[in-house]
Amino acid sequence: MEQNLTLPGPAQSSTLSRIHEASAKFQRYKILLRRRWWFLLLTASIGVCVQALRITGRPQEFRSLAKLVAGGQLTFNDNVTWREQQADFYGTIIETVESAEMKRRALDRVRALNPDVKDSDVEIRVAQTKGSAIFNILATGSEPKYTKIFLDALLDEFIAFRQSIREQAQGKVLQQFLTEVVNKQKLMEDSLERLTKFKAANNILTITNGNNLAAQFLGNLEAQRESQRTTLEDLRLAIANVNAAMEQRERMLSGAGAAPGTPGAKVGESTQPTGSVKAAETSPGRNGMTMAEQDYLRTKSKITELKTKLDSLLVQFKQQHPMVQDVTEELAAQKALLASYAEQIQQEMVTQMADIQRRVQVLDAQILEKQKEALDLGGKIAEHDKLEKAAESAKMTYDKLFEKVESIQSVFNSQADFVAIQERAIPAYENVEDWVMPIVVGLIGGMGVGIVILLLFDRLDDRMNSYSEFQTLFPGEAVLGQVPEQRNRGDVALLRPNDDRHLYAEAFRNIRSSILFKNWQGKPPKTILITSAVPNEGKTTVTSNLAVTMALAGARVLLADCDLRRGGVSELFKLPSTPGLSEALRGKLHWRDAVQETSTRNLDLLARGDVFDQTSEMLLSKTAEEMLREMGEEYDYVIFDSAPVLVADDTASFAPKLDSVLFVVRMSSTMARLSGKALDLLYERQVNIGGVILNRSSSNLKEYTYYNYASYYYAPTKTNPQQAAEPAAAKS
Repeated sequence: MEQNLTLPGPAQSSTLSRIHEASAKFQRYKILLRRRWWFLLLTASIGVCVQALRITGRPQEFRSLAKLVAGGQLTFNDNVTWREQQADFYGTIIETVESAEMKRRALDRVRALNPDVKDSDVEIRVAQTKGSAIFNILATGSEPKYTKIFLDALLDEFIAFRQSIREQAQGKVLQQFLTEVVNKQKLMEDSLERLTKFKAANNILTITNGNNLAAQFLGNLEAQRESQRTTLEDLRLAIANVNAAMEQRERMLSGAGAAPGTPGAKVGESTQPTGSVKAAETSPGRNGMTMAEQDYLRTKSKITELKTKLDSLLVQFKQQHPMVQDVTEELAAQKALLASYAEQIQQEMVTQMADIQRRVQVLDAQILEKQKEALDLGGKIAEHDKLEKAAESAKMTYDKLFEKVESIQSVFNSQADFVAIQERAIPAYENVEDWVMPIVVGLIGGMGVGIVILLLFDRLDDRMNSYSEFQTLFPGEAVLGQVPEQRNRGDVALLRPNDDRHLYAEAFRNIRSSILFKNWQGKPPKTILITSAVPNEGKTTVTSNLAVTMALAGARVLLADCDLRRGGVSELFKLPSTPGLSEALRGKLHWRDAVQETSTRNLDLLARGDVFDQTSEMLLSKTAEEMLREMGEEYDYVIFDSAPVLVADDTASFAPKLDSVLFVVRMSSTMARLSGKALDLLYERQVNIGGVILNRSSSNLKEYTYYNYASYYYAPTKTNPQQAAEPAAAKS
């Protein structure tokens, strides 16, 4: 049954809806199983029969069993190692043994070795023993001898196939390694040849020392040039101030141990390196000083003595004293001489600067030449190192690969297959089929197919079987009551006073109470129309019995047959069908003249009348409205039995004029889609639907528990005191 219908009415809480939905499904499947249990029995029987026919129709089979065992394999990383195989390897063994190629090879082997044996079909199945590397190979055939021979041939062909595959793989691997060895050998020879040519073209002794002599000599030349430039700068400073330069020379000589005023080293010689120009080459003197420098220092010393002597004479004598005058004149002469020596020293320094500048130019030329030589020699050293390392690396790679090839060859020579035959094929034995498991499988399979078919048909069937299903599909509709199903054949007799159908009568009393005590928003209905979606839902019987029940309660009730096409209310009461409502609507007589009394007190009947066309127009007329008003004034309740909503437009046209409409749904018969469409049509016509009556509900369901207490409604029979005491004692 489809559950995705969009049906009218307000929605309930989600929790309650889920409860109703679960209960509805359970009840529906329970009803389905109770009604269609024979279908499951049928499908289960068919399944058992199919299995029995399959077993009895199967030809005689013989089986032979053999076993294979798998070990490890060799792997090649840095070393040759052994490792156990994994699941992928096991799967390869199984697929190979079961392959068509292995069967073809085994067949050729059997034909070649046993030409007198007749061919027969053999089925091969391989299964791995759980938790081990053992494979059970099962051969099934119709001939016992051929089955065993074929299985042995299959094992031999499998081992031979693996041997050929292994030899091909070994040859391929060895060929790859040998090719790599040849390539590495060629690379090594090329590297050695390049190194030999380089050694032949260059001074190998100078290169292999690992020292760049040109670079060392270049460093010495640059140091000399810097020393000469420093000396040249010192000379420039000395020429600018000869007196300061000579004082510095005198202090240096004094620090070296020479007496003041003693000739010392030449000016500027303190910072000169070895190989610098010596002043003694011009005029050698003590400590390498020139004669002019020595004379300059002696004159300066003499001037100092004269200044001291003059100062002492001036203490004793005046300026004009002859001794003072003599000393003053001699002091002036010495100063003039000192100036002459200073000029001579400057000339010597200028000459020395020119010589040093020439030497600096020579050093610059030598440095430029040595730079080129040092760069060339450095490049050759780097090239030599590169070629030597490349040759060593190529030789090491070649030696290592060659050793690996030798080890692989030795392993290949001693290697055995890691899959072997553990047990050869045993003599074939007859396969006796077990009947129990196939029969159980057929029984379960047949029931499963039956359940699937029933569920499929149930999904296509949207008929409602229980109150829970109706409440799930129509959560907003109020259920006034449920009328239990009557199992007698033919038409159901009307209710009567003291009716012995207690459950049936109590259901209508329940509906009557629902109508009397329902909250009608302050206006209880007087005119009530009862309808359904389609014919054959028991609408007329429900309407008649409800009218009888209302009359038995003391209310004055008029039952009118408004189904002007096929109404049958008069037939239930065994009264004439004419004249009736149709004549009153057409104005042939007053409706009161057509009313008939029934056998039930307080209940009158207005029959259908003659059938005529255009009934909808008559029900929409002013006459119908006036008739309803008069009926409501004269009776407590006016109950109309009408045509089905989806069959004719009569009900949908007449229902809006009445106070309330009750909708009848027949359980296990009415489709939910049709009921929903009919209710939608009534809601669109603004009809006041007072509730739903569920007709022919099954009293065997748990939701109708109160029906199971039917004995409660039976009046106890009169018994003597002794007979009444025995049940009382039993209850206590």
